[in-house]
Amino acid sequence: MTLAELLRAVPPLRANGPVDVTIKNLRHDSREVQPGDLFFALPGSKTDGNRHAREALARGAAAVVSELEPPPPPATLPGTWVQVAGVAEAMARLSDAFFKHPSGAMCVIGVTGTNGKTTTTYLLESAVTACGGRPGLAGTVDCRLAGARILKAVNTTPISLELTRLLARFRDDRASHALLEVSSHGLALSRVEAVDFDAAVFLNISRDHLDFHKTLDGYFEAKARLFDLLARPDNRKPLKVAALNADDPRAHSLERRAIGCDIVRFGTTAAAKDLRGKIISADLNGSRLSLDWHGDMLEGSIRLPGPHNVSNALAAAAALFGLGEPAEKVLAGIAALKTVPGRLEAVDEGQDFHVFVDYAHTDSAVETVLRLLKTLPRNKIITVIGCGGDRDKSKRGPMGVAACLHSDAVILTSDNPRSEEPAGILADIEAGLRTAGLQNYRMLPDRGEAIAAAIALARAGDVVLIAGKGHEDHQILRERTIAFDDREAARAVLRGLKR
Repeated sequence: MTLAELLRAVPPLRANGPVDVTIKNLRHDSREVQPGDLFFALPGSKTDGNRHAREALARGAAAVVSELEPPPPPATLPGTWVQVAGVAEAMARLSDAFFKHPSGAMCVIGVTGTNGKTTTTYLLESAVTACGGRPGLAGTVDCRLAGARILKAVNTTPISLELTRLLARFRDDRASHALLEVSSHGLALSRVEAVDFDAAVFLNISRDHLDFHKTLDGYFEAKARLFDLLARPDNRKPLKVAALNADDPRAHSLERRAIGCDIVRFGTTAAAKDLRGKIISADLNGSRLSLDWHGDMLEGSIRLPGPHNVSNALAAAAALFGLGEPAEKVLAGIAALKTVPGRLEAVDEGQDFHVFVDYAHTDSAVETVLRLLKTLPRNKIITVIGCGGDRDKSKRGPMGVAACLHSDAVILTSDNPRSEEPAGILADIEAGLRTAGLQNYRMLPDRGEAIAAAIALARAGDVVLIAGKGHEDHQILRERTIAFDDREAARAVLRGLKR
């Protein structure tokens, strides 16, 4: 494909240099550029791609796409300089053109919300498989095709070029569906701008990522963008479904965004006018449900515990019911899913108390999982928790408060401190606890020591919750990333107890 053909998708502000050159591949990392590639000079928080444009050209890039004007005379460049208004959106649209619009070749379901995106996409994956489909999945834990991991996830929603490349791989490997976790960052940074969605799912919203979005309203607006994309006139999908969690008070405003779409309001309250679920029975092994789908009474079950997972199951069902998949097969697929990595994942080495690892990293998620654990037959609840560095500081105190209010004992520790000092992060958490008058905590900055201390405190019938990192297998410490998995750390301590 030539550069001129590509630029039909994004008419540039100007193009200095030849446009009849053949583009062999697309890159956003100058270190990966090969002769004939098109390089996107993306502005970033840590480095600016424009600083690496000359390197890309020196490595043989046929052209550079940038928001900056081309270098003034007498500078000479060995390739073409393409100036665009917004390089992030241009990369999304040019990638889509280069890979021949892969989202148009399969059913694409996007899932957004503060909590539950990963679980919902895993439920969708299981349900699509039960319906005879071949699902691809991209999200926080991994990227999968037909249930097998093909890539480890870097971001919840990959950068647009990598997402489009992945969608093309799904298409070429005969995927029937693409199931995408769509984060607020992904929406704000135009990562899904060129994707044609068949269905969009809204789960919930609570405080998170305010370091980036500044306000809860700004955070919600970013998520609402998914429904603008679903409803846009140039989305060529014949059926468009907006599945909205009617139990969340902000869901109703999304109906106005989903113009021309089929609305499916799901939940467990009277506001769920299309798909309403009722919990018949529940325990640590999951829940049995009755469902009212437009007056048809159905029965279902889910093996994942807690009312929040019932909501996630209803979300998956709402999207697929709305798309016309057979209800019985959808519910069979939902019932078949046994576990999701790092989501209330049990660590069992034969001890006489429970140990769970969970990804809860917002105050609402921490409260949700602890409220669930409080319903179990148990003695004390001991929680290990921290907050990430270089991220939303406003949630640190509330996360600590949620942990201490719903636990008997809490150990505050590190969770990806990044460039910050762990002691400073812990001080922010402790400030919230002091304001709330809570004292049932201690601080151990070393996460491994904190996990060992929590397990040492546990007695028969107790519950230990290790929250925040879930499936993650590393810790980010300034410029170093070290191997660290909460599940393996807990397992090692538990095995030591048996010696």
